[in-house]
Amino acid sequence: MRDSMNNALKKAKSDLIVATVAKTQKGNNIVLTVSEKYTADALLAQRAIWEHVFDVKSIKKDEKWHKIVIHSLETEIFNTETGMKNLKTELESYNSGLKLIINPIWLSKSENRSRNRHASTILAFRIEAEAQRHLKKRLLAAKSTYRTVEYRDYRSND
Repeated sequence: MRDSMNNALKKAKSDLIVATVAKTQKGNNIVLTVSEKYTADALLAQRAIWEHVFDVKSIKKDEKWHKIVIHSLETEIFNTETGMKNLKTELESYNSGLKLIINPIWLSKSENRSRNRHASTILAFRIEAEAQRHLKKRLLAAKSTYRTVEYRDYRSND
């Protein structure tokens, strides 16, 4: 794929070089990396030249998300895909200025949530100031209030 992209770029007389094409661990996404002197914006500007190489639904620039954790959500209410969509709607409707990038994401596995009445989720924001504004205050949703804390990623980078 990388060579196909670089050939397409070369054919269009572009000096942009794609250094790597890699699938994510779950295989749902493809990550492209350009050589040092280029940016993702430069690659996206030339999208029409190379997008035919991939059979994908969408193409997006990687962006840093700013996350907080909301604790003690009732698993009985929200433990489905529809439940998480509803939680996003509730949070955005009843908390001034709250705008999430995606639906909340459970921190625990499904089998653990099925045994517990409450669990925690990650809330992702596009702008750090938005995450900070909702950090360490109680958020309203489903006729209850929920405590929030800073999200810390403890996964190894190895």
